Amino acid sequence: MKKNNFKKGIIAIALATSFVLGSGQSLTNVQAAPEVSQEESAKDLYENVFNELKNTYNSCLNLYDDYTYINSTSYPKASFDGIMEKTKAFLEEEKGLTSDEAYKIEAEKAKSQLALLNEAKDKLNGESVDTETLAKLLMESQDFVRNDSNYKNAPKDKKDLYDLAITNGYLVFNKGSNKLSEGEYEKAVADIREAREAIIRAVKENAAKEELGTKIKDAEEIVKNKDKYTENTYKIFDLALTSAKSIESNPNSKLEDYEGIVSKLKEAREGLELKEDADKIKKALKELKAAKEEHELTVKACKMLLNYPAIAKNYGNQIRAYLEKSAKVIEKSNKILEHYGML
Repeated sequence: MKKNNFKKGIIAIALATSFVLGSGQSLTNVQAAPEVSQEESAKDLYENVFNELKNTYNSCLNLYDDYTYINSTSYPKASFDGIMEKTKAFLEEEKGLTSDEAYKIEAEKAKSQLALLNEAKDKLNGESVDTETLAKLLMESQDFVRNDSNYKNAPKDKKDLYDLAITNGYLVFNKGSNKLSEGEYEKAVADIREAREAIIRAVKENAAKEELGTKIKDAEEIVKNKDKYTENTYKIFDLALTSAKSIESNPNSKLEDYEGIVSKLKEAREGLELKEDADKIKKALKELKAAKEEHELTVKACKMLLNYPAIAKNYGNQIRAYLEKSAKVIEKSNKILEHYGML
């Protein structure tokens, strides 16, 4: 009976094993299964890490058009570029992995590269650009073009430059602050401002040049009667007029040149002296000089009178008052005579 029971037990185990494993498999095959599972697990681990690295790399490619990278300082940007190049090389490398150990090694490499890439990405420190100033300039440009007399009267080349700056400004603005570089934004703002200032300046230059032309025509009338003026004052005027004509004809003359010579020409014209007036002035100066000399003699005599006690007692106050007034007259006379070179 015991032998029969033992046989029955063996048969039962065999049947149970056959049911679980299926026909044609043995216990030896059951023991080998864990090794196959471990090899697949190492491969899966590698592929998961590799795919995560690949997806992160592809995501980071988008940063090249983002303010985070565009406006970052140079060192984090250079570091990011270097890590991206190494990541690309790692992803494109032919590895030919066949063993469990090889998959594990490459998985660790992929993890390390992923960590470096994330670290480089996190260190990018670019900030988005505040486009408020550019938006304001673009809004103002509409009124400037439609209603401002400076734009309407500006030379065509200056208008074209301004229009081009505005067009470029819209292109930059429409990129959006998330994809806009600080340098690109600042250039767009500067170009619009400079083009507008160039228009205003060109209009002022044209007006100043026209004014200079009018002043030159008026001055030509004086040239026709140059003999009426003293030699020295006319010489100064003639030099100013010659300079004015030179500046007017020079295509490189600027606003400051026009404004400066108009002022000098006006000053020279106002400084002209008629010969008739000069003769009168000369005669008056001679009379002034003679009167001053008489005053000085009178002052000298009055000072001598004060040395006499009786006179000083009775007339001292009157004499001293006269001396005080005379001193002021003599002082003013000396200044006038000195101005005309007669001292």
